[in-house]
Amino acid sequence: MTTGLDDLHVMLGAYVLGGLSDEDHRTFSEHLRSCRQCQTELGQVSGMPRLLDLAGPEGGPHLTDAQVGAPVPLITEPDDERVATLLGEVGRRRRRRRAWLSVVAAAAAVLIFAGGAWLGPQLLGPSTPTLPTTRVAAAPVAGSQVRIDIALVTRGWGTQLDVVCNDMPTNGELALWVIDRSGKATTAASWRATPAGSSRVTGATALRTNEIQSLEVRTGTGRVLAAAQT
Repeated sequence: MTTGLDDLHVMLGAYVLGGLSDEDHRTFSEHLRSCRQCQTELGQVSGMPRLLDLAGPEGGPHLTDAQVGAPVPLITEPDDERVATLLGEVGRRRRRRRAWLSVVAAAAAVLIFAGGAWLGPQLLGPSTPTLPTTRVAAAPVAGSQVRIDIALVTRGWGTQLDVVCNDMPTNGELALWVIDRSGKATTAASWRATPAGSSRVTGATALRTNEIQSLEVRTGTGRVLAAAQT
C-alpha cells in the first residue's frame, strides 16, 4: 500500500465504515493521533455507521444480494459533500427498507383477513337452528272484519304464540285462548286494544303444538272475534 498523506486522508471514509484491512487500520490509527484535519473530519462523520445500521443490519432483507455487496462511497469530497453523500446512501437504503416493509405489511393484512374469514365461523360456531314453527290465519266470525295471524313456535317448555292483529276493536280488553284436544280452554295472552286497531303480542302455553286443537281471539266480554284450527 502507499502511505502518502493524501492516501491517508482518503482512508478516513473506509476507516469510519470498518472497511480497512488490519494493516491499513493500524496505519491510519497511527496517522489519526497526530493529524488534526482527520480528527476534525472524523468527528463530523463518526455517526454514519449508526445511521447505516438503521437502514438494515448487513444490508437487511430489503436489499438484493448485489446491493448488499455494493460498497459505500469513500469519503473523498469536501466536508459538506462527504456528509451529504453518506446521508444520501442512508436515505436510499431506508427507502428500500420502507418499500419492503410495505410489501410485508400488505401480505400480512391479506393473511389476517383470510384467517379471520376462516376463523370467524369457527369461533362463532353454528348458527342457532330455526325453531319449528307453524303459522295459521284466524278466520273472522260473522260480523267481524279482524285480521289475525298466529305463529306457533315449539319450545322445550311448551308453545310460544306470536300474534299479529289488524283491524281490531279500538277499545276494551282482548285475549288469546287455547283449546286442547279435550275441549278445555285456557288463556295464553291478554292485552288492551289500541286506538290504531293493531297490535303484536306474544303468549305462551304449556301445551305442545300437537296438543292444541284450536285458537280463539276474544273480547274481554267473551265474544269470539276470530278462530283458527291447528
